[in-house]
Amino acid sequence: MASNRTVTDAEGRIWTCIPGGAKGQREGQDVVLTCTSPSVSDPVMITVGWQWERMAAKGLARLISAAAA
Repeated sequence: MASNRTVTDAEGRIWTCIPGGAKGQREGQDVVLTCTSPSVSDPVMITVGWQWERMAAKGLARLISAAAA
């Protein structure tokens, strides 16, 4: 699993997401991402499917933006 992923939301905020949880997560387990942006003071946590690294960048950014609202 990658260590992080960076996406840009519709408002132009750049988010860096890091997966949490135990190392070596198994296939099929949901993943909790902690996402941060320099323009937002508090980190945003979202739960995504185990194939989150293959998720379209725009879709991931929408999930983060909705959780940040």
